[in-house]
Amino acid sequence: MIARSLRRGQPGWLVCLLLPLFHFASVKLTFFCAVTPENAVVVWLPNAVLLAALLRFRGRRAPLLCALTFASDVAANLPAFGWQMALLLSLVNQLEVLTTYALMRRYEASPRLQRLQDFVKFFVAGPVLAAMLAGLAAALVLQQYGSTTPYFTLARLWWFGDGLGLLIYTPLLLALSGRHYQRLRLTRLDGAILAGALLLAAAVLSAHGGAIDGVSVTPTLLLPAAAVIAFRFGMRLTTLFVALVSLSTAMMMTTGLQPFGAVPVHLEVVRAQEFILTLAMIGIGFAVLISELQSRERELERRVRERTRELERSNHRLTAMNATDGLTGIANRRHFDEMLAAEWSRARRTGQPLALAMLDVDHFKQYNDYYGHQAGDNVLRQVAAELTRRVRRTGDLVARYGGEEFAIIAQAGNEEHALAMGGLICEAIAGLKLTHPHSPFGVLTVSLGVAIIVPHDRHCIADFLRAADTALYRAKQLGRNRVELADTAISKSACSTAGGIGWE
Repeated sequence: MIARSLRRGQPGWLVCLLLPLFHFASVKLTFFCAVTPENAVVVWLPNAVLLAALLRFRGRRAPLLCALTFASDVAANLPAFGWQMALLLSLVNQLEVLTTYALMRRYEASPRLQRLQDFVKFFVAGPVLAAMLAGLAAALVLQQYGSTTPYFTLARLWWFGDGLGLLIYTPLLLALSGRHYQRLRLTRLDGAILAGALLLAAAVLSAHGGAIDGVSVTPTLLLPAAAVIAFRFGMRLTTLFVALVSLSTAMMMTTGLQPFGAVPVHLEVVRAQEFILTLAMIGIGFAVLISELQSRERELERRVRERTRELERSNHRLTAMNATDGLTGIANRRHFDEMLAAEWSRARRTGQPLALAMLDVDHFKQYNDYYGHQAGDNVLRQVAAELTRRVRRTGDLVARYGGEEFAIIAQAGNEEHALAMGGLICEAIAGLKLTHPHSPFGVLTVSLGVAIIVPHDRHCIADFLRAADTALYRAKQLGRNRVELADTAISKSACSTAGGIGWE
């Protein structure tokens, strides 16, 4: 149910039920481990719960979320304050969160905090400005209800505690609730880094007075570990590490372990807050920077892939244009020459027969003169389309050879099959019933010359072309609208290159 609400981008009833409970638990957790015996709050976590919810759901159902956390805040604060004071302080907390959210929306900060500029906007809006204003307001409330601590001291303590809570807890909650996260693939080096960080953290947390056997062991030793974890493990693990170390440091103070040595309480609080601020800026800031660099790298890779696909499509189009006759849309003379050379080599290698048909539109000049060039072009397109429909086997090719002449490359079976194919083509073109007043048949017709050969080393493509062309010439002499088979005795002597293609 929670996952479904997150996917919809709107808090469902289960989220609304769990939010105040989680907020209440955050208040109690803060009182337990982040408030010194002198009632100095090192880190105040609960405000980050409401802020993370508003950012995660982009302000949807904000009044309901605010009302739920306000009631939770008052209920959690009642044991420590009177009901009037609890109401006022909870109201200050609400105003702090809403101010932060409004400023982030005003300056268009992404709620995912995955870019450095968004993190800086969040830092200025929340931990700096909103927490400072809340500290000034809360100090007035506290003094009105009998606090003897100087006003600016109260304001500073509230400001730093709330600001650090927003800084370390909001990114953690957003990272844990985000839909997009980096899948970790731990290497041996990663395992060694984690083990070293855990051992160092255990040593720091077990120290008393900031030393072990006279050796200084303060939480500042964990700052490099935060940077390394940010570099190796991404946002989620970094924010979790920062939050755990911050709360552990605060808890060491509340239990009297004096993690920063034997210093006065107010100085110890200041040092703890300075350390947590530095830890968060190094760890979370570095993680955000790495995330942004990785995001830019992915975006660059995506653009390169798109650009590569565009170039490939352009190359395909250019290749197709270079291989296609502009008028009829079938293969042009250049593509025909390339395919004939390739099929010749294949047939010579496999020993299979190869057929070549040369086709000419009968009396095309007279048709063109009578009906005009536009009608002549239309006839050529219709002939090309009919040839394409008739010659459809894989490996066969229909091409415009030049003018009103076409060529067909086909894998031949035998002479009878070739003659039958040519006859069907003649019938199909005549069947178009394109009126031709200057033709003895009354309609447009074609003549074909077909040559078949099993190429050998001493055969030439030029002689193959010449044989098919000679057969076409004979078909025209014998009355047109017919197919003639070329003489199969193609010369095996030295290849002739005159008047044709001289490839071997």
